[in-house]
Amino acid sequence: MDSTSVFEIQKKGILLHRLVYIIYLLQRVLLQALREEVSLFNTILIVVSIAVCFIAEEFSYRKNYFDSVLYVKILRYTQCIASVLMIGFMQMYDGSEVAIISFVLLFMIDFFLAMEVSDKEKVLSCVAMVGVPLIVVIVIKMSISLGYEWLFLFFDAIILLVVLFFEAYYFVDYNDKKDKLIYSQQRAFDELVEKNENILNMQDKIKNTNFQLNIQKHDLQNANHQIQLANKEMVAQAEILHYISMSFDMSKISNQITESIMMVRQLGFCGVYIKEGAYLNKHPNYVIKTTMGQLHRKIKDSIEDLYTEVVERGETEVFLHDDETSRIPFLRNVNINSVYMKLLGTEEENYGLFIIGDSRRNLFRDNMSFYDVIMAQYDIAIQNTKTYNEMQQMARKDGLTGINNRIYFNQLFQENVQQVIREDGCMSVALFDIDKFKSVNDTYGHLAGDEVIKCIATVAEQCIEKYNGFVCRYGGEEFVAALPNTKLEVAQPIIEELFDEICSKVVLYNEYTIPISISIGLTSYPEICKNPDELLKRADWCMYYAKEHGRHQINVDDGSIERV
Repeated sequence: MDSTSVFEIQKKGILLHRLVYIIYLLQRVLLQALREEVSLFNTILIVVSIAVCFIAEEFSYRKNYFDSVLYVKILRYTQCIASVLMIGFMQMYDGSEVAIISFVLLFMIDFFLAMEVSDKEKVLSCVAMVGVPLIVVIVIKMSISLGYEWLFLFFDAIILLVVLFFEAYYFVDYNDKKDKLIYSQQRAFDELVEKNENILNMQDKIKNTNFQLNIQKHDLQNANHQIQLANKEMVAQAEILHYISMSFDMSKISNQITESIMMVRQLGFCGVYIKEGAYLNKHPNYVIKTTMGQLHRKIKDSIEDLYTEVVERGETEVFLHDDETSRIPFLRNVNINSVYMKLLGTEEENYGLFIIGDSRRNLFRDNMSFYDVIMAQYDIAIQNTKTYNEMQQMARKDGLTGINNRIYFNQLFQENVQQVIREDGCMSVALFDIDKFKSVNDTYGHLAGDEVIKCIATVAEQCIEKYNGFVCRYGGEEFVAALPNTKLEVAQPIIEELFDEICSKVVLYNEYTIPISISIGLTSYPEICKNPDELLKRADWCMYYAKEHGRHQINVDDGSIERV
């Protein structure tokens, strides 16, 4: 027990002491007043003793001497010895025996508290410290006075000491058991707290482990996503390469590439623009894929102008994010927050524009290698297709005019005839010849005649291909125009348009202005010609009929014309 605890216990005991002092003083005053046999000397001695105890306790309290455990022990032991002397040397049977014994008991209890009796062995020593002086005093007193009353006091003292010893012993034993119980409970509580702390620590470790596992799970998911994305990209690239190696149709290749990009990257839109002539194509090529319906037409209408703008700016790659996307007019007021544009080809020789976009933010700040590989494949496809078309042109095109030659025309014609028969369709064929072409050669020279032939070929190709037809140079100054899936009533105004456009042209050669005139024969299957294989023959008959009947005209087959 620390000094603070001893001080608090003794401080509380002082109040009890004062109460006992006051009651005992009142008792002695009443005894002295009411009984003549009460010794005045004893009363004075008792009052002095009480006053000394009171002053000693009050002085010690005021001076904080109770903070010293040793001092408290000495004070209480002194009080115990003083009370023992009082019981031994004061005259008995004056009415204060019980009170004095109470003093002895009171001081002994306070002495026991001050001695901090906490084990059974110390009980015996403390009782001996008080009891031995008490027995000695009584024995001395009995030897001086042989009165039998002292014999009773001796037995009273023995009873007091026995009771005090055993009660203190039992009390200490009780406290010891209680302390052990409290200690065991405290130990169990500490163990429980320790277990709880271990559990809490384990929970914290589990939480940290779960947190780390979640991080690892997230990392694994990201890694798995990246692996899956990489696999998709590799598969898409392999498919594109395979498609490129198997096809020279740039429209289909562009369609395959944009579909692969949309499938792998799940974009908002993907567009490709290939300008005219990039692979000997006569018209620009557009492929637009989008998940936003309103964007398809906007992109198609604007992508050519966007390509021109990028070229003029000298840009090869453009990254736009958030508000920057409003730089592109057709993306204003559209939920597109990331845009990537790349000029196809090189700065010196570019051939088109690649553009992609999505609503996700900061989408094109990294991981662009997939698109770089795709664009490299696009370059390969363009070059391959251009080479193929050049070879095809050498084989299929007329060397002078650049339109289909007769060999390729025959192939196209047979393919379309078979399709017409298979689908129970129709076809119109026109064969036309330059009027008096020998005269042109004789008058202006063969080079001038070549310019006339080239002029007619260019006009014819442009006019007929508008209506999904095809033309060829059939002979020296003869041309054929075929219009698949076109009835006679539809074909006739087309041929009239062709006739007017050709005959309105003049060829400027050196200082000469050379007018152009043609004669055309037109027939159709199945309205007129019942056998599609005879279309060219009947068109030839109609053309010669026109030449024989004045030239510079269109002769439409009515079924009555025979070989001229």
